[in-house]
Amino acid sequence: MKKRFMKILFIGNTRLGDAILSTCILNYYVDKSINITVVCSPLSENIYKNFPSVINIIAVDKKKRGKHWLEVYFALDRIYWDLVIDLRNSIVSRLVRKKKILRIGKINPNQHRVESLCKLIKVKNIIAPSIPVSSTLMNKALKIISDHKIALPILAIAPVTNWQRKNWPIENFALLINKLMKQSSVKKKFKCIVIIGSKNEKVQCNYLVKKIKNISVINLCGSYDISVFYALLKYCKLFIGNDSGLMHLSAAAKINTLGLFGPSKDINYRPWGKKSFFLRTDIDYDNLVNIKGYSRHDSSSLMSSLTVEKVFQKCLDIIN
Repeated sequence: MKKRFMKILFIGNTRLGDAILSTCILNYYVDKSINITVVCSPLSENIYKNFPSVINIIAVDKKKRGKHWLEVYFALDRIYWDLVIDLRNSIVSRLVRKKKILRIGKINPNQHRVESLCKLIKVKNIIAPSIPVSSTLMNKALKIISDHKIALPILAIAPVTNWQRKNWPIENFALLINKLMKQSSVKKKFKCIVIIGSKNEKVQCNYLVKKIKNISVINLCGSYDISVFYALLKYCKLFIGNDSGLMHLSAAAKINTLGLFGPSKDINYRPWGKKSFFLRTDIDYDNLVNIKGYSRHDSSSLMSSLTVEKVFQKCLDIIN
C-alpha cells in the first residue's frame, strides 16, 4: 500500500530574521510522513531549504500589485492541502484548497515573535528556532577556518545591517574590540575575529578591519551563503551585532549572542535562547521612532546613546 504523506503548504517570510524565527514551526513538523512546500523570498530560501521535510520551495520576488501571489497560486498546481500555515496573511491561503488553515493574525505587541508563532501552532512548550546542519556544511565551515588560517576561539562580528538607522556606529565596534583586546583575561579567550555580512557590506567592514589592533581579523562579508555562515557560527565563542538576521542566525546556532537594539522592538525581536543577550539604547523605542520629525529614510544612526562602555561591560559578563 502506498504511503500517504501529510501535505503542508507553508507560506513563510521574506526577511531573513523573520524566516529564522519561523523555523520554530518547521522544527515542530519534522515527521518523516510530512511533505512541506514552502513559499518564500529568494533570500529566505537559504534558511528553509535545510529542513528534510521541505520537499519543494517556491521562491518569488515581490511584484507590484501583488502579482507575485498569482505566480505562486498557479505554481501550486491545484493541490489539496492537509494544512496551510500562512505567516503572510496572503490571498493564496484563501484561494487554495485545504483541510485546515493556520493564519497569522494580529500579533500581541508584548509577546516575542517566537512565542506568537508557537501559539499559532498551538504548542504548549516553546520551540526554539534552529536550522538543521549537515556534516557536509560543518566540514565546509572547517575548510574555511583552515583556508583562512582562522584560529579558535573565534569572536564573530556583524557590524552592518541593511538599515542604517539601527547600525551601531562602526567606530564604536572598533573601540569596543580594541578595548576588549586590552583586557588580558579576554585576549586569552579569543584568537581571531571574523566579520560576517553581505557583499554590499564588505567595504564598510574593511574599514573596521583597519581599525582593529592586536588580533587577527578576517572579513568574510559576501563570501558565503547563509547556510555556510550558520555552520561557521557554530565554531564561534561569541557573536556581537546589531538587531539583524545574522543576530538571529547566531542565536539559532546556540552560541553566546549579544544583540544591540535601538529603533527596533527588543520585546518582539530580541535574540531567542538561553545563550542570547541584548542591550538597547538609553532612549527607548517610542522616543526614537514615534516622535515629530522622525524619518525612516534618514541615514544617521539612532544607536548613539548605547555607549561602548555599556557594551564592553556586558561582553565581560557574558565571557566570564
